[in-house]
This record gives sequence, C-alpha cells and structure tokens, in this order.
Amino acid sequence: MLVELEIVFCIGRTYRGLDLFSSGVVLLAQLFSSSPLDQQRFQVLAQPLREGGWKLLVLEQLKPSPACWRVRSDGLVSPSLVRFDFSGICNRYIDSNGYSLRINQKDLATSHSLQLVQEGKNLLLLGVPQATGSALVVASAAINNKVGNDGFLALQLAPGWQLSRRTYNGQGLSHIYFSTTKTSSSPPPPPITPRVDTPRGVVPIRVIPYRPMQ
Repeated sequence: MLVELEIVFCIGRTYRGLDLFSSGVVLLAQLFSSSPLDQQRFQVLAQPLREGGWKLLVLEQLKPSPACWRVRSDGLVSPSLVRFDFSGICNRYIDSNGYSLRINQKDLATSHSLQLVQEGKNLLLLGVPQATGSALVVASAAINNKVGNDGFLALQLAPGWQLSRRTYNGQGLSHIYFSTTKTSSSPPPPPITPRVDTPRGVVPIRVIPYRPMQ
C-alpha cells in the first residue's frame, strides 16, 4: 500500500530562542538515509527551454522495455517515454521534489539547489548553496548545436558523484540524490551569484514511498 508521510517545517520563525530553520535542516539530515542504485537504469538530461535556459530532467528505466529514452547518432538523447503510457515502465524526476543533493551522508535539500549554468560551449550542473559558500560541479556536458525539440543533452556525472535513492526507515522513496563523499569538485565552477529563495511560514515536504519494479 502506498502511504504518504507529510513533514512540516516552520521556516523563518523563532521559538523560545531556537532557530527552527536550522533545527529543520538538522532534522531532515537525520531523518533520511540513502541506498545505492544501478546507474545504468538512469539518464540525466538537460532540456533546452524555448525562452532560454535549461531544465534538469532525470529518467529511470523500471522495466526492460519499451525504452524510456533513445541515444541518437549525434550524441543527443530523445526521451521516448512521451510516445507511450510509461506508468510502471519509466519514472521521471523533474524538479526539487524529485531530486536533491546529498554530501557526506547529509541531506542538503533545504540548504542547496541544483542549477544548470552555461559557460561558453559547456553546460554545468552545479550544487549551489543558498547561503555563502562555493558551488560544486555535479555534472557537465558539451553543448551540441543540434540540441532542441526532442534532442536533449546527456549530462555526465563528475568523478565521485553518483545517483542514490532517498530512504526512510529502510523504505525507498520517490526521490533521488546526486550524492558524493567529496566536498569539492574539479574543475572549479565559474563565478556565479547563487539564487537565494527565502521561504516564510510553514513549508510542507511530502515524503512519497517509491514503488519498486515488479
């Protein structure tokens, strides 16, 4: 049976001298664990947007066929799951509800964001702290001039990085980590100004158990 657990953190408020945002970060890091994944079942993609910029997309192949994506002869990737009912066959992770950073066994979903940054002919996936600190290079790709329409860039994870699944009390959830035991990455990222979002009030975080393949 699919059960959803909803966790609510009060962010940006103080109670009895306790910074509840900091407490929420610590609680989140302690609450979740991770489990390894078969990396061959995943494809990390950068989708070009019509208005400019890029969107991060992660696909997971649950069953052997039909294929959830197709690697083209020009090196680009076409997500083929849009051509059939992919329920139970493919999974899509399209935003921060589906993926986040995990570094040295700490869940950084509330303190870091994943951002795609173009630098010349290269595209970098960066783990960017919302406060001060250095961004980490998580993955990269060379930009193909044929990218567009259904041709997406395949991102290659940087050395030391891998995908893992978020777990709660030993149960896999519908959320994956870009995880590493490193605290730095090479080459260094370009100078950027981190995008800082300062949420206020009560922010619900939904914890959705993962449905494994049959």
